[in-house]
Amino acid sequence: MPNILNKPSEETAIRAMEALERSDETAIRAAEALEKIAETRTIADFSNAPGSKYLLAGARDTFGYFGIVPSTDFITGDALASLLGITAGSSINSDTPWIKLIKKGKVLFYPLKPLRHSITHNDIYEAGAVYGTGNEGTLPPNGRLGTNLSIDSSDNSINTTGHFKGDQTSGMDYADTVCVIGDTVTLKGWANGANNGEFTVVSITDSKIVLSGTLVSESGNKNGKIYENSKAVNQNATVVIDGITYRVRLMKMADNDPLDSYNNADRDMIGPNSEWNNLILPLMIGAKTGDWNYPQYAGDVEDWNVHLTDLDMILHYTLGSGSRRWGQEVSDVTSWRRVLRGSLGASHGDVPHSFYVHSYYAFAPVLERL
Repeated sequence: MPNILNKPSEETAIRAMEALERSDETAIRAAEALEKIAETRTIADFSNAPGSKYLLAGARDTFGYFGIVPSTDFITGDALASLLGITAGSSINSDTPWIKLIKKGKVLFYPLKPLRHSITHNDIYEAGAVYGTGNEGTLPPNGRLGTNLSIDSSDNSINTTGHFKGDQTSGMDYADTVCVIGDTVTLKGWANGANNGEFTVVSITDSKIVLSGTLVSESGNKNGKIYENSKAVNQNATVVIDGITYRVRLMKMADNDPLDSYNNADRDMIGPNSEWNNLILPLMIGAKTGDWNYPQYAGDVEDWNVHLTDLDMILHYTLGSGSRRWGQEVSDVTSWRRVLRGSLGASHGDVPHSFYVHSYYAFAPVLERL
């Protein structure tokens, strides 16, 4: 007599086998579907940098977004500061993830939240991590540039309608001094070649610096500058993460450096060179709603369908420390100021003093794959 108790087990086994076969078939079909989807997408990152190699939004040859990379797959804020030798300020959000981006074929990483607060722009400059240019950058700390400078050949002097001297203990708006008698200074960016080079300071007042050598009268040069040589630091900070070298610099927050002009309606925040407007604003909820606190600084923003909030990135002073992220650019109005974004929302832009220390001011660097 057959054992009927075994039949359900056999039938169950058969059904289980069939189910497994169907599962395998489903998995194969799913894999094939994913392959077909992948075939319709173009690889935008040909390196072995972490994160997706496929863009979720934007374009490889302009500006684009890959996704979010956890710090465990990349680097923490504390580890980065240690590699750079940065001790100024206070660590925050060390484990924040990184936004993976692309700009004209270059892969970039930018922290979702700021990494340090109470850090000055000068502190970051001294670590070589502002410009990523391999030279002194637009302007070292305490330097001066712009159309308020002029050169007078009659006494071989450089003159200003602003200030060359300051006192940080008095709360002066221009609380720094360019140089002292006997210092070696560099003049650079002047139209007449005779005015570019190294000179010794003979005398200094608040409006005039007399120099050794022979100068040629010149005025109205936006890019003409003066700075004391010992303040210049090569802006070439790099770090190696998992065998890959990255350039460390601040984000370009405006269209020109120095600005052109902060007194315009858009504060020169809009344009093709503004990485903030072209890489960060498309990620924000305002890209969908158009509800920017400062629409005049945002312009027309593409919506990348990510919709981060000011809280996600800490971009309003009511949301925590580090809401004001330092950028690269020098103000064209007073050249001891530097551009920042945030503080009053993602679209906001301002130019505080490069030497200011406050919990609002933050280090949030771009890491650019080399």
